[in-house]
Amino acid sequence: MPGDNRILAPLFASRNSAMLALLASLWLVVFLMTRLVLAGASINDWLSEASLAHLASILLHAMAFDIAFLAYAALPASLLLLLIPENWWHKALLPASLFLMLFVATCEWFFWDEFGARFNFIAVDYLVYSEEVISNIRESYPLPLILGSLAVLAGLITLGLQPLLHRHVLTKPCLGNWQARIAMPALLSLPALLCFAVVDQDSLPTTQNSYLRELGSNGPYQFFAAFRNNTLDYDQFYAGLAPDDISSTLHQEIRELRSTPTGNLPFDIHRHIDNPGLPARHSVVLVTIESLSARYLGSFGDTRGLTPNLDELRRHSLFFNNFYATGTRTDRGLEAVTLSVPPTPGRSIVKRIGHESGYGALGQQLRAQGYDSVFVYGGRGYFDNMN
Repeated sequence: MPGDNRILAPLFASRNSAMLALLASLWLVVFLMTRLVLAGASINDWLSEASLAHLASILLHAMAFDIAFLAYAALPASLLLLLIPENWWHKALLPASLFLMLFVATCEWFFWDEFGARFNFIAVDYLVYSEEVISNIRESYPLPLILGSLAVLAGLITLGLQPLLHRHVLTKPCLGNWQARIAMPALLSLPALLCFAVVDQDSLPTTQNSYLRELGSNGPYQFFAAFRNNTLDYDQFYAGLAPDDISSTLHQEIRELRSTPTGNLPFDIHRHIDNPGLPARHSVVLVTIESLSARYLGSFGDTRGLTPNLDELRRHSLFFNNFYATGTRTDRGLEAVTLSVPPTPGRSIVKRIGHESGYGALGQQLRAQGYDSVFVYGGRGYFDNMN
């Protein structure tokens, strides 16, 4: 339609489109340079299993993730261009964008150096527990020097790009009418929807070498994918044993007096416990307290009298002084104590919406024995999805 041409024709030749194209090109250069640096840093880990030609094919494959990320990022960027005055594009927007690109690339380098991977759910956890992580980073790295160097480098690149910016971007016509301004984000939503339908984690390169597989992905894309999927590849980041070793160790650990296995499958732990006599009907009170170390308890030698009720309860109870929860945080500790499971990769079970039931929890086992099980929580209900 003629009306559509009047809107779309100036759109592709506009100053906004040229600025988006410049930023996208800079992102692509940063992505390529990041991959080459990471590939060089881990060359001994992949060169024995792949040739340079194989690496080149993976780098070409990786452009799909780069384009997918840019398709998503173009939407908020186009809206940002409408909000920021155009005379500030070369003064603030370009240097800020370059600083962000260099900052992400630097973070990828340090993350790769520690984990041998692109951004994943570990990076998401870093943001969730930012107070502890930032304190650790400040102690481990010269942040002022790193950030200052990135700011200087972004400024120098901005100065070098000024002729290109004035010649090919700022000379373009502006988006004058509101129809064209609305049409740009609407039009950019189409490639974003296409990438959402076509590109996902299953599109990663099919290779047994984890370094090559990670080189074929995109750091920012992987970060948002990890945030959405809430999971982590267990076999890649956790040490394991051969299945036969696991089976023999498991059965040895659960072997006890008057215990007879009732199954013959490798990982079957069902067994019959012959414990004659009437069961004792004691009350069971399980107290789980945030950040209460054993060194604060009078039962373990503290003389300040901080826990008189717990110390008195210990005197009349069955007491274990060598009992540990495998969880490292509140929600992981709750999983370990109530479900007897190790911490799961990614988000904990209690945080996963839709996983509120279906597990053999301690309360269910007690209820099956005739107990009246009650769970009382003294914290905020929205914390860790406790509601």
